[in-house]
Amino acid sequence: MVELDALKEIAGERWPRIRDGVYARLEFLLRSKLGPNDLFVRLGETAYLITMPTTEADDVSAICTRVAFDLHMSFLGECGLAQIHVDAVVGGEDDALVLRRLPATTIAELAERVGIADLLAKPDGMIPTLSEPSEHSQNRAPYHRSSHGNARGRSPAQAASAESAVQIEHHFLPVWSVPNAAVTTYICTPKAIRVAGRQSTIPASALEPRERLIVEMSVLRHGIAELTRSHQEGKRFLLNIPLSFDVFGPPAGRMEVLSACREMPHDFRSFITYVISNVPLGVGQTALANMVTALNPFGRAVVATVHPATRAFSGYQGIGLKAVGYDVEEFPARAKFAQDDAERLAQFARRNNLGTFLNGICDKNVLKYAQDAGIQYLCGPAVAPPTTTPRGMWRLDWAQVLAKPEVELWV
Repeated sequence: MVELDALKEIAGERWPRIRDGVYARLEFLLRSKLGPNDLFVRLGETAYLITMPTTEADDVSAICTRVAFDLHMSFLGECGLAQIHVDAVVGGEDDALVLRRLPATTIAELAERVGIADLLAKPDGMIPTLSEPSEHSQNRAPYHRSSHGNARGRSPAQAASAESAVQIEHHFLPVWSVPNAAVTTYICTPKAIRVAGRQSTIPASALEPRERLIVEMSVLRHGIAELTRSHQEGKRFLLNIPLSFDVFGPPAGRMEVLSACREMPHDFRSFITYVISNVPLGVGQTALANMVTALNPFGRAVVATVHPATRAFSGYQGIGLKAVGYDVEEFPARAKFAQDDAERLAQFARRNNLGTFLNGICDKNVLKYAQDAGIQYLCGPAVAPPTTTPRGMWRLDWAQVLAKPEVELWV
């Protein structure tokens, strides 16, 4: 429950005149952050009930905290910790809800999670001044930047500075559909990442969480832009967009990704598959299911990688995934990808009517494992080299792939 009593108190006699604008603004914020299975409803004059059935309770509270903050920023230009009133519904009695107001300490922790802790106004004894809601304020929050990655809730100038410090060079990895004997899909991924003040290029694994989000949002936007341009030129292909578990899992990252997905042209959603990558060992079924549910409306499918040490695939069952697979690059040198891994993946997929994929293939041994196990989608320099721009779909069969000389993994 997000409560508006603090806004009403500040507005005083002006509340009846501005409350419709408050409702409109809050509902716009909720629609931009909630998923297709989530609901909200106004209860009384100063409260909104939000239900997100596939999201963890702490994540719901975090999202409500961010919504309350953005609402106050829209009308007051500032927001203090004491002005954010979020209640958890802890039960019901007859026809009434039992609520528990989240304490200030909890709100402070949630504010840190969603990246607004540094922006909360410090207590100074001053009374905020309520500004009139303009037509402009009904359509955009000063601190909610849906068109650019901004996980920390910074001002536009601060966010632009942070993004400019991370330079990304993109390329596309061809994905071979073995059953169709053709390259049908491309994965958009960073070829090189440069961060101001650090070595010339760094791997994605060495990035800080904020930098990782900037990179993945850049990949998402670049991939969609190239998909749109290429299709307009008559080059048809499917696009895979990787989203790492650690970026898309937390509320701040998920809000940024879903905001970008909502802005995507509807005509191209049927060409996009989201790849949840770097899934940790022993991932819970609920956590992975929440991600799949959130992404499904914005693409043709959602697939996920499997951690190299995984032996039980229960977390991947019955949650709406289209395919499961491995990234060979995630396997340690002492436990390289082997025939058993390919067979185990294929057996699980057949039992659960799922597709299979294998990325990062660099040598013919792995290709042979994939061929023997019947893995359906293969990607890596041993299959086809990366390209700056997708060339569309093209024919490819096993004879052509196996005739290629051995290659090394690209940087």
